[in-house]
Amino acid sequence: MMINLQKSSLIAATIICLSMPVNTSASNEQAAKPGGDATGRLNYRSFVEPAKNIPRMEQLDFWDGFSFFRDPWVASPSITRDRDGLGPLFNARSCKTCHADGGRGRPSKHGEIAEPALLFRFLQANASKGDSRYGGQLQPLAIRLSHEKLTKPVQGEAQVRVFYEEITGHFADGETYTLRKPRYEIENLAYGPLDKGTYLSARYAPAVYGMGLLDAIQEKDLLNLEDINDANKDGISGKYNQVIDAVSGKKRIGRFGFKGLHSTLEQQVAGAFVNDIGITNPIFKDETCLVHQVACKQAGSVDPEHVLDIPEKLHDLTVYMSQLIAPPPARDLQSSKSKQGQTLFYKLQCQQCHTPSFTTDTSYQVKALAGQTIWPYTDLALHDMGEGLADKGVENLASGSEWRTPPLWGIGLQHRVQGFSAFLHDGRARTIEEAVLWHGGEAQPHQQKFKSLTKQQRAALLYFLKQI
Repeated sequence: MMINLQKSSLIAATIICLSMPVNTSASNEQAAKPGGDATGRLNYRSFVEPAKNIPRMEQLDFWDGFSFFRDPWVASPSITRDRDGLGPLFNARSCKTCHADGGRGRPSKHGEIAEPALLFRFLQANASKGDSRYGGQLQPLAIRLSHEKLTKPVQGEAQVRVFYEEITGHFADGETYTLRKPRYEIENLAYGPLDKGTYLSARYAPAVYGMGLLDAIQEKDLLNLEDINDANKDGISGKYNQVIDAVSGKKRIGRFGFKGLHSTLEQQVAGAFVNDIGITNPIFKDETCLVHQVACKQAGSVDPEHVLDIPEKLHDLTVYMSQLIAPPPARDLQSSKSKQGQTLFYKLQCQQCHTPSFTTDTSYQVKALAGQTIWPYTDLALHDMGEGLADKGVENLASGSEWRTPPLWGIGLQHRVQGFSAFLHDGRARTIEEAVLWHGGEAQPHQQKFKSLTKQQRAALLYFLKQI
């Protein structure tokens, strides 16, 4: 049974699934290729696999782009002009640091300084702006550079120490569970105290595979799912953030980032370059140094011939590679255990936010990604996830408790490929089960239904999620 994008069809699909298997074997064969013809091969060592349907010569561009994703950047000026431009302030020296093997970076441990994959935004409770002394994102590291233009060394802004509080609960059958609630303490503020009303919001770098296919979904197909005022009375009121496209200057829906702050994959990549690595680029041409960060501004101007840290060609190669990192194939969808879990997925109405399937735009700029039937299990919309997951800031139209629905494809491979697993926007959940248990707000009824399942049913549902 193919899932239609219209809400009415989704509801009909849910009604059907209560009394019969959700999908036919033929449909599951299609869902086994979550990226359509652009699905990658199954690789238990890395998520970095190009789409299978790109020509051999274009694969060379993919791997060229991957080298700029993988290799560390160095401070400018240097003799490696294709690899310099790091900083002056930054979070990591490479994309791979935070997106290890194309997946997620190493999660942060209790009592330790946050790992690079866990970055922090500075938010205000009543406005979409950052801190006057530190901007919108904390950059804990700084380049070491000696130059006559520098009157003093560049200083990283601060560090954050991570703590977890354990919360226990129990399922309806009496089995207990333990969740982790994070707490953050900021240390060594280099430029003075934070503004009154500034809050930290943690963001754990997501997996990057399949991003190009999400970029290729037509805006109208996403907007067909928007139901801000819950007109159909299903308890779900998803909405899309409204953001300014940095290239066109027009307002568009945000589909990338945990709050939907970027409208295109190209902008997401460019934003990560400038905010995370300190690499200016054709989209974001200015350093992130604030006026009072004198050494940072001086360091950013020591090489006047380097107007842009990353030239157009390298930018394009990196974006192209990001578009074509393919989602991995699904695994065991045909077993009775998987089919039982699949039926429970719909019975609990998880598909109301985790929309199973789309067909990408037939005129998308990358031909290999155009017109593909994909199975990402996301609507890319903002949903109220409750106070348990809320931060205290506002980001455009996103309130503190609203988060973008993450895609679920490949979620069960994280531990197998990377040797660790962590889920949700801040990595607090160590397992998929913990991630489900953190669902609150408009997802609270679905979480309660999950808690009321038997142990065998919970295992079947989790097994299905690990296969998609």
